[in-house]
Amino acid sequence: MSAQYQRFLRVLEKWPAEKSKVGRDLGEQIRKQVTKLTSLESGATEKELDRQIGALERLSNNVYAKKYPRIHESTATGLTAAQCSQVLSSEFLQYINEGAGSKRK
Repeated sequence: MSAQYQRFLRVLEKWPAEKSKVGRDLGEQIRKQVTKLTSLESGATEKELDRQIGALERLSNNVYAKKYPRIHESTATGLTAAQCSQVLSSEFLQYINEGAGSKRK
């Protein structure tokens, strides 16, 4: 189990939690799942843990992004990756919700 835990830790180092997306961040969700999987109550077998760790390692090492590179850098919305990140931030969502609330009054 300790070798598997070390592998989980290496994945988590590559996937830091993003503070601007509290409660909605993939890094944060991965940490919660790792905590569940490595707890004694989970009953996960070594094989199951290896499968989960392997999947996370492939994601964190961008295996599929390298295997299937993107041809175009555009998105369906027409926004850049940086703009998408900004739009999905908690601050922006709060701003939108506050603006929508004031329009209803």
